Amino acid sequence: MIAIMFGISLNFGILFPVLMDYFEESRERTAWVGSVGIAFIFVLGPLTSMLVNRLGCRLTAMLGGLSGSIGLLLSSFASSIYVLYGTYSVLFGFGSSCIFVSSYAVTSQYFKRNRSLATGILASGTGLGVLGIAPVLQGLLDSFDWRKTYRLTAAIYSAVCILGLTFSPALAKKEKNAAEKESERLEDLDEEEGRRIEICNKWIDFSVFKDKVFVVLTLSMSVAFIGHHAPRLHLVRFSEGLHVSADAASRLFIYIGITTFLGRLLSGILCNIRAINPLHVFMLGFILDGSSVILLIQAKNYGHLMAFSFLYGLADGFEIGTFNICMLGNYTEPRKRASAFGLSAIFYGTMTAAGPPLAGFMADHLHTYVPSFILAAVVELTAAALTLILVCDKKEMNHKLSERTEIEEDNRSEHLRPVLWETTL
Repeated sequence: MIAIMFGISLNFGILFPVLMDYFEESRERTAWVGSVGIAFIFVLGPLTSMLVNRLGCRLTAMLGGLSGSIGLLLSSFASSIYVLYGTYSVLFGFGSSCIFVSSYAVTSQYFKRNRSLATGILASGTGLGVLGIAPVLQGLLDSFDWRKTYRLTAAIYSAVCILGLTFSPALAKKEKNAAEKESERLEDLDEEEGRRIEICNKWIDFSVFKDKVFVVLTLSMSVAFIGHHAPRLHLVRFSEGLHVSADAASRLFIYIGITTFLGRLLSGILCNIRAINPLHVFMLGFILDGSSVILLIQAKNYGHLMAFSFLYGLADGFEIGTFNICMLGNYTEPRKRASAFGLSAIFYGTMTAAGPPLAGFMADHLHTYVPSFILAAVVELTAAALTLILVCDKKEMNHKLSERTEIEEDNRSEHLRPVLWETTL
């Protein structure tokens, strides 16, 4: 499910030049279609989490598959770029958000031990999706026009509805029983303290903003995402400037997919080793990301573009995979994981929407991608520097890790609720 959803959304760069030429629109306006679609996966998290709470992971995933398929189908009939803002960016983005939240939620239900490894494997599905869907999209574009490509892609996306049936409702029943036990425990606490904890369980806990680790991780991720997706969405158009064919440029997404898969899988394995500090892996991802964009700026031939793709995919795997692991377990209290994961997504999701259009705006007016990519490299390296705040604060990080270990040992059997944005209607 994650592979299909991210494979279509992150490969928007393949369709980018086709849509840009067909509608005769600027890079900036065309980039808004794909960037908002990606951003909505994260920004709509609090909304789609309410659906998970009410409908369960299975129905929410199936709803996401239906919504995404309809969005892609309607996009094939778009008469202007502005129609795609509604059909692709909003409708497809909403469906993708449903799949994203329900998939991570059900994974946290299934796995209590080795959750870092399980999350890393799930995140690696993004790489598989980019790897597998990229040649499919390019093949469809070569055989048909972009309208038929979207219609056939809608049919592929509908498979998510069937895959959603594999989510077990029995886990939701266990969650409900655990919640009832939690309510009984709250009755034994002081009334005021019990009310405070109960409210935190129902609504988003904004106390996470008092947590230094959460603030720094969210800030660094948000800064990085100003530039992270810009090279990906503009890669095919940039490659055309180097006289690289569309077919050859689309193969770059395969290389990105391979190393993204390896990077996210490795992030799960590395972060599951207690001797390795996940923050070091997180910071390494930013450094590799910035370095890959610098390499892209210097690219003169297809070999350089391949080198960028391998390095960029590895960086993507490290930084995103490790970020999810940190938010879902390593440095966040169990009761605050849901709120931390959701609130952080709103911030870096917003930056995701702004980054590629900003790069397109600069390229439209300066007639070159170099300044746009320089900005992307700078923000990535700035994000790495921000992470040093936590890396250098060993006392704070050791306290967080020891606190996490004690809490998880005391409450291993109690915390059966999924890791998602816990909100109520």
